[in-house]
Amino acid sequence: MTLVALGALVLAAALAVPGLPLPVRLTLGIIAIGVLGFAATRRAKTPRATTSAIVADAAGLSRTSVEGTKPIVDWSTPFGVTLLASYGRPHGLLAFTTPTQTRYIPARIDGRSEADDELFSRIAVLADLDLVDGIAHDAALTANDAAAVVRHAEERDRASLGRVYLSDGRGAPIALDRATLSIASRSFDLTSHLEWRPLMFHESTGQAAALYQATWIRQNGAEVVLVAPMPASIVPREPNAHREASGRLGRALTRDLRLLQSPAEPPPARDVRVAIDRPFMMAVRRVLDEAPLASRVALPAQREAAPQGRDSII
Repeated sequence: MTLVALGALVLAAALAVPGLPLPVRLTLGIIAIGVLGFAATRRAKTPRATTSAIVADAAGLSRTSVEGTKPIVDWSTPFGVTLLASYGRPHGLLAFTTPTQTRYIPARIDGRSEADDELFSRIAVLADLDLVDGIAHDAALTANDAAAVVRHAEERDRASLGRVYLSDGRGAPIALDRATLSIASRSFDLTSHLEWRPLMFHESTGQAAALYQATWIRQNGAEVVLVAPMPASIVPREPNAHREASGRLGRALTRDLRLLQSPAEPPPARDVRVAIDRPFMMAVRRVLDEAPLASRVALPAQREAAPQGRDSII
């Protein structure tokens, strides 16, 4: 007999059995409510069983379920793979990006082997807690299965690991790999000298104010500022979070904490801004930080205007 059935039976007895003294009825009612409440709590904490599966074949990667088959990526089209992970969280998101869409696969990253840890560290970027915690109760691939999916994608295209395809707020294409950052018709050569810096700024619209993260890039006179909303929270407050962020993956996320730090600046000019998806800002900074000839520069010091002498009538 289940707890729900037992609780319902006790409650029915408390209400329907004739001749029971009032104190006994109240006691049985309290017991029944307690049993039903405990059963509801246990049921709420039970992980949902998955009704879908990730299938890789010669055509691509897809998710199959009772509702049908939904494609994730087609091997014949350009694609990129990134792991969005948070400090001390056992889950992450495998992000498959193409020039036309982004698809996410929830994956567990705890209990990973040493080889899987190395693989995840190569494609992981630090993501905000709201994004990762939002999939904490969804059915996720095991760390071993997630690594198998990534390796299968690598076999199809070795350059796909860490590559990202996005679009800006107007729909213009953005592509990022270890050699090139392209934004619509503009292109930045990441193997040549360029300057970049992280920054943040706030902007008010009427009575509302918003905080933004941004990355400024300049090369050969071309200048762009990638902009995204500032995440609400990156580092968890749990005391054991730093101990959980271990291995190569943990060290990669720790490095991203350094890349996250940025000074506050005045809002950049609107004609150089390009809006990108918030989870991928750290992917841009990671590639820039690893670019061999890229220089991370500081905000130029603002010169104070020289005081002008007072006109004399003499």
